[in-house]
Amino acid sequence: MAVLLELKEKIKNFYNKYDVYAVPAFKFIIALISFIMLNSSIGYMSKLKNPLIAVMLSVLCAFLPNGATILMLSVYILANLYAISAEFAVITLCIMLIMYLLYFRFTPKSAYILIFTTILCWLKMPYLIPIAAGLCFSALSVIPVGFGVVIFYIIQTAGEYGTAITNQSVTDSVQQISYIVESLISDKQMLIVVLALVLTIVTVYCIRRLTVDNAWTYAIIAGTVIEFIILVVGETVFKAKLNIVLMIIGVALGAAIGYVCRILFFAVDFKRTEYVQYEDDEYYYYVKAVPKINVVNADVKVKQINARKTRRTDNIEDVRGYDMRHSENAATDEDDDIRIYDR
Repeated sequence: MAVLLELKEKIKNFYNKYDVYAVPAFKFIIALISFIMLNSSIGYMSKLKNPLIAVMLSVLCAFLPNGATILMLSVYILANLYAISAEFAVITLCIMLIMYLLYFRFTPKSAYILIFTTILCWLKMPYLIPIAAGLCFSALSVIPVGFGVVIFYIIQTAGEYGTAITNQSVTDSVQQISYIVESLISDKQMLIVVLALVLTIVTVYCIRRLTVDNAWTYAIIAGTVIEFIILVVGETVFKAKLNIVLMIIGVALGAAIGYVCRILFFAVDFKRTEYVQYEDDEYYYYVKAVPKINVVNADVKVKQINARKTRRTDNIEDVRGYDMRHSENAATDEDDDIRIYDR
């Protein structure tokens, strides 16, 4: 725990010093990963598939607000979908409009939760996000997390749709629209993943808001159990075609990430809990105060200064006598040392 707390202080100090450079660099890296993911999955428009376009758009996203980055990625997705099917682009646009109306209404500052969720789904590890989201954000984080999963499965369906068109198994517009709608609605894997992540976030958030001791620890345990049960039931009963190995690894890593979040954002010492009672003209107040655990690196530097004794006199003979005595005892007498401890 001490190592994580020290790391937290170092990160805070680094961010306070270099936030002007760190924030744009972070946004650039995330945007670049997102564009690379889109190019590898649905890069049907040859002009947009140029790596220089991805780099230029990522540089632009580094200096744009979070909401603008979401809109730019959405336009990029729609442009690539339009290259294979106008019907698919229109259906995706309608879904995105519904999602973003809810997103910008309730959680406009959580754009990167949505982006992280989509990237983790691409990496086959969406299970890493729900416990951390429930601990560090509000229950409304289910909106960007759920939308992130849906957007990923839209992208995945687009890849299958492109293959179906190439093989001419889907020809006219009615068949295309029917294929897209049925693929999205009947995707059991998407529904199970969305349900597991949403219920896990709500469970973790509700438990960690309780006033009992170690509420965050109980929230992590309960969230891990709920997520694992839903995924296992979805796989065994509904045949969701989940990768069991990746699921177990992902749930375990999600719990570990939740534990790290607890230390970094809620490191408290329940043994030193204090209860305070006071009143005003209208209410009695009963307050439970739990002190935080803070680890501060004590960087102590020791400076040693050799200070020579001086003597002030108006008599020149005294000065000469002092110089002679000082030269005779120079080999045996040591100068006094003054040590200054400077934090």
